[in-house]
Amino acid sequence: MFYTEFYNLIKQKYLIYALVKRDIMGRYKGSIFGVIWSIIEPIVLLIIYTVVFGGIFGLRLKDDPRLSSYALEVFCGIVVWLAISEGLNRCTTVVLENTSLVKKVIFPAEVLPLKVVLAAVVHQCVGLLVLLLGTLLLGRGISWTWLLIPLLLIPQILLTVGIGWLVASIAVFIRDIRQAVALGTLCWMFLTPIFYTEDLLRNAFNGKIAFWLTANPASALIHNYRRILLQGRLPDWPMFSYVLMLGIVFSIIGFWWFDKTKGAFVDVL
Repeated sequence: MFYTEFYNLIKQKYLIYALVKRDIMGRYKGSIFGVIWSIIEPIVLLIIYTVVFGGIFGLRLKDDPRLSSYALEVFCGIVVWLAISEGLNRCTTVVLENTSLVKKVIFPAEVLPLKVVLAAVVHQCVGLLVLLLGTLLLGRGISWTWLLIPLLLIPQILLTVGIGWLVASIAVFIRDIRQAVALGTLCWMFLTPIFYTEDLLRNAFNGKIAFWLTANPASALIHNYRRILLQGRLPDWPMFSYVLMLGIVFSIIGFWWFDKTKGAFVDVL
């Protein structure tokens, strides 16, 4: 039964595409700036973090003390993190917001968490285009390693949607999960080297929490995005493999749990 449902999900690619498109278009319906908001949010956060941590606290990259280089590193981390955070937080309400669809017997409810995760990835790609423009304007140029972006998106999507299926299902029965995930992602953000350097976290508390750099999948993802986008280097393959395996495990567990519990959604909604 589980394998059949998973195979049916794969066959829903046209439905998923339509839902993602509808989600993106619906978000900016009636908005003056439209999709530009996908650019404004990370840029505003970039300015805040760069001013506070780069300007006031004087954080810099060890091998490149320029503020512009620090800003690019921060922006790269923000764009990736926003996609993960947005996907997880929206998964907590996506089933509740689509009760009319979920109550239809023929509608595959498991596509709902997937469509919000993919919509967040689309916004991430818009942010990466801004990052590309920034690197060109600062005269840093780009590398062929940018072509590896789809490779990094695979474990990111698997991990996010896997957790998303879990929280989407739990949120139907326990509404407090929305606040718990929001608080959890906030804590997760500050424990991820987005606006501070990896060395700072590695040396914190006399190195006692250095293991978190490799255990934290968000850190591993952002580390590899920075390698291919800003350093022109190949991904750190052990880190990539770790996040990929974690993503596969979470996607299997998350899909299994969602498939197991979705039959009870109608009784609760």
